[in-house]
Order: sequence, then C-alpha cells, then structure tokens
Amino acid sequence: MATAQYESRNLVQRAVIPTDSQKAVLEYFISKREERQSIKKYPEWDKARICPATEVIRARRELVDVDEILKKKREEQKIRRKYMDEQWEEAREQQLQLRQSLIKFNTLVKENVEKCERAEQKIKEERERQETYKQEIEELEQKLRYMRDVRDKMQRFVGEYRKYQNYLDKVVNETDEFQSINEIFNRYETLVEARQALSDHQDRNLQMLEEKGTKIHHLTEAKTQVLMGLNNKLAQLQERYDRAKAEALKWETIVSKIKETAAAKNLELTQVKACCWNIYQQICKRKGIPVKVSSEDVEQQLIHIKRTILELKRIIKTVKKKAREEKGLLPHE
Repeated sequence: MATAQYESRNLVQRAVIPTDSQKAVLEYFISKREERQSIKKYPEWDKARICPATEVIRARRELVDVDEILKKKREEQKIRRKYMDEQWEEAREQQLQLRQSLIKFNTLVKENVEKCERAEQKIKEERERQETYKQEIEELEQKLRYMRDVRDKMQRFVGEYRKYQNYLDKVVNETDEFQSINEIFNRYETLVEARQALSDHQDRNLQMLEEKGTKIHHLTEAKTQVLMGLNNKLAQLQERYDRAKAEALKWETIVSKIKETAAAKNLELTQVKACCWNIYQQICKRKGIPVKVSSEDVEQQLIHIKRTILELKRIIKTVKKKAREEKGLLPHE
C-alpha cells in the first residue's frame, strides 16, 4: 500500500501555468461561465473530503482485524462444542448403566421379596404344623404321664397288685393304636425326636432369613450412595451446560455486532467510491476530456482529482497575483 501511494505521488504532475496573463484570465472567466451553465447547485455530498484514501485503508484494516477475530471465535466455539458433545455422550452412557443397574436391583429386590414371602409362608405352615404337633404331643404327654403313673404303680405294687399288669394288658388288648407297652415308649421317643428336628429346622430358617435381610439392607445402602453420586455429577454437568450455553449466546451477540459494523463500513466504502466516481466524471466533463479511468479504479480517480485540485489552486493563485499586479499598475497609467 505504501508503494502504491509512493507511485501515486510520482504520477501527480504540476499544472502548466500560462505566461500570458490575459490568456489565463480569459480561461478563468470561460471556466467560470461554463461552470455556471453546467451545474447550478451542487449536492451536499459534493464536497472535498479529508483524505478519503486514508479512510478506505483504515476501513479495510478494521475489516481484516474483525475477520481474524471472528475466525478465532469460531474455532473456539467448535472446540467447545466438541467437548460438550463428548461430555453429553459420557453422561448418556452413565445414565444407561445406571438404568441397567436399577433394573437389576429391582429384579433382585423382587426376588428377595418373593423369597421372604415364601419363607413367611413356610414359617406359617411350620407353625401350624408345630401347633398340631404340640396338640398331639400334649395328648401323648398326657397319655405318657398316665402310662408312667401306671408303670410306677405297677412297679411298686407289681407283686402286690397284679391286677394293674392285667389292666395294662387289657388296655393294650382293648386299644387298636398300640400292640404292646413297648410301642407306647417308642411312640414317645419318636415324637421327641420330631420335635427337636422341627425346632432345629425353624432355627436354621430364621437365621437364613436374618442373613438375607442384612444383605438386602447393605445392598440398598450401597446403591443409594451410587445413585446420589450420579445425581450430583448430573447436576454439575447441567450447570456446565448452562454456562456454555450463556457463553455461546454472548459470542453470537458479538458476532452479530461485528457483522453489523462490517456492513456499515462496506456501505460507507461504497458511498466513498460512488462519490469519487461522480467527482471524476464532473471533472472530465468540465475539462471536456473523455472518461478513461474505470469506475472500479478508485486510486487513479483520486490521483486525477488531486491533480485537478492542485491545478485549480495554482490557477487561482496566479490570477490573484496578476490581479494585484494590475491593480498596482493602474494608477500609474
């Protein structure tokens, strides 16, 4: 850009000042008359600007800087978007694993509940059986006590009271349940063993039920802790997502403002180009020369405009100088 400006300064040529003062004055008045005939009133924008080339260069530099900032922000937004997608994918996988764990936990709880119900049913059945056995045992104990009393009496009075032996024999003979006195004793021993076996079986079932309840309690506490940890992590991820969303909205607003500024600068640049082109056309029309510079070559237009302004300044200066000299010579004549 500096080289182009240096070349533009070299292209500026000085206007040729005529040596004949009368001819210069004649050309000046002719140009004034043509100016009054061609343009009566100039628009507001037809005024000399303060170094438009500098404004164009500054606008271009600002546009380039804004484009660089926008590219950096877009790259940062892509990186953040990729990171958030990875975090969301991990959260989805953890949520799926949590659901599977909950399904397994619910299945285990249902199985344990069913086992507890079956155990309670068995306990209930066992208690009913125990009650039945107790009733039978009570009846048998009553019979056994009776038989013991009879036995004792028979032992004490076996020699003296033979009639009791005869009585037991008579009882055995009259009842169909026992075939002999030994069967009564065997029946009693069998009932005692059955009672002990039932008591042991009940103790084992109660112990197993207590162990299962303890395991279920520990498993429930562990799963509750895991669930609380996952809920905390989910809350943290949600908070990070909200912050990222707010940051993205802020940068979108900045990008929108940058676009608006770029559009305004572009419009201003277009207006400057249009002004230069109109000024160049007016100069060519006033001088009566053809339009040789392209409408897109703003630099050459500015060079021609600057050259014309310098020429007009020199002409005006020369005319004023000649006018002062003539005023100084008139009294002597």
